Amino acid sequence: MKKALSIILTCAILLTLAVFPAAAEEDRVTLTMLQRLNASYVVEDNPVIKAWGDLLGVNIEIEAPPISSYNDRRNIVMASGDLPDIIYVGDTGTNYVQWASDGLLLNLTPYFNEETMPNAFTCLTEDELATVRIASLDNEIYSMPRVQTKPWDGIIYRGDWLEKLGLEMPTTPAEFAEVALAFTTQDPDGNGIDDTFGWSLNTAMGAEHRSVLSGFGVRPSSVPDENGNYVLMQAQDAYMDYLDWMRDMYAAGSLDPEFYLTTMYEDDDIFDAGRMGIKYCNTVVEHLVTVAAREAFKAANPDAKLVMGPPLMQEGQTVADVYYNPQIWGNYAINADTEHVDLCVKFLDAGYTDEVNELLMFGVQGITYEEFFPELRYASKTEEQKLNADKYVASYATINYQTHDKGLLIANGNTDEEVAIFNEAYERIGAQTNRVSYLGGGHLAGINEINVQISDEGIGDTFGELRTKYICGQIEKDELVNFIQNTMVPAYQPILDIYAANDLNK
Repeated sequence: MKKALSIILTCAILLTLAVFPAAAEEDRVTLTMLQRLNASYVVEDNPVIKAWGDLLGVNIEIEAPPISSYNDRRNIVMASGDLPDIIYVGDTGTNYVQWASDGLLLNLTPYFNEETMPNAFTCLTEDELATVRIASLDNEIYSMPRVQTKPWDGIIYRGDWLEKLGLEMPTTPAEFAEVALAFTTQDPDGNGIDDTFGWSLNTAMGAEHRSVLSGFGVRPSSVPDENGNYVLMQAQDAYMDYLDWMRDMYAAGSLDPEFYLTTMYEDDDIFDAGRMGIKYCNTVVEHLVTVAAREAFKAANPDAKLVMGPPLMQEGQTVADVYYNPQIWGNYAINADTEHVDLCVKFLDAGYTDEVNELLMFGVQGITYEEFFPELRYASKTEEQKLNADKYVASYATINYQTHDKGLLIANGNTDEEVAIFNEAYERIGAQTNRVSYLGGGHLAGINEINVQISDEGIGDTFGELRTKYICGQIEKDELVNFIQNTMVPAYQPILDIYAANDLNK
């Protein structure tokens, strides 16, 4: 049945692509595009862009400003009135709403149907579309979301340390704490020196990450409880259980004693140096390969073995329930005044086919890869082809960073061995994870303004400071709870009321 469905989908894609006019290159329509591309990407004489145009029967002319200043250039273009046909907006906030309200962006709602945009229509979910709908404009669609199917969330462990200490892979918070303490007190690196600890909490990257919160049953604030009530995440009893768990580990020394000083990726440096046995923050399966390949890690830990564990599970569970919101990497809009509306709509729709996405991600056989293996999501490359791939293909170039059936577009790894390691972990962690889809609510009218006010009042900064002090044992629970209940809850209540008025995630 799955094979038959694949054949049907492939035929549908080919039929959709076939509606583009067949014409000699000099006779084709040229579609202009403003796109955010990584710094190494070469637009001029790019064989992949040419193949893209050949596939769709158009010429494609791309302006790609330096990625570091893309938003500045985009804003200038949008203010100029001289817009390209297709714009990578990369924004679903205030700018996006204003440009749509000013009539600069084409309203795609009339085109978003099974006849006109069959590939996007069957691929995108209502939750994903919600991120580009504009509440103040009748909840209509003014861009197409660039959706990423991320590899599974997980937690990386020093597998060689687990083996040496005779420990199993942890799956619950209690087991995690046991392993972290052993990594701290039982000399896992065997050097006879007390110089290791379990893990670090990276507040610079966001302390609350789903692969740990999943072990406590903490809900996002936008997800109602069993009675339909919206409760601020930090005000939930389960959230305080999570903080108590960290406080206990900090007191035992198994949590980095200076975690609160970490800026950005400094916890990675500690892990690479072989001083820490668990890496969790914002970690997904693909990092199992990339972390092991880092020169600093290999040099300091030549005999290390890394293994991937699942997100933490609540006691008694065999699968982790992970709250997972749509992963949107920007959005593409069409110039409302373009002379080529129908072609632009078809152009974006074709971006939701595997044929176009694989072209943009892997490139042209013989130039950027040797052989492509769709089942493995992997393309073998010669050394010359690797250099070409760095210039001519990129995930940034895709219209939709996933396969049409919502699968992962690319496997991580540059060798057969690395790809095998990735795929084994991907399948294993996936079998232990239940992604619970939800919306964060940022697309709802009024949310952004309230968040700005909360930020201006410094409520988040004060909470972060009090949370750190509580974990470190410098204040008692009452002081933190009083701030949450008497300051945070009233400040966030208007947002919770908007969630309730819209029946969000019910």
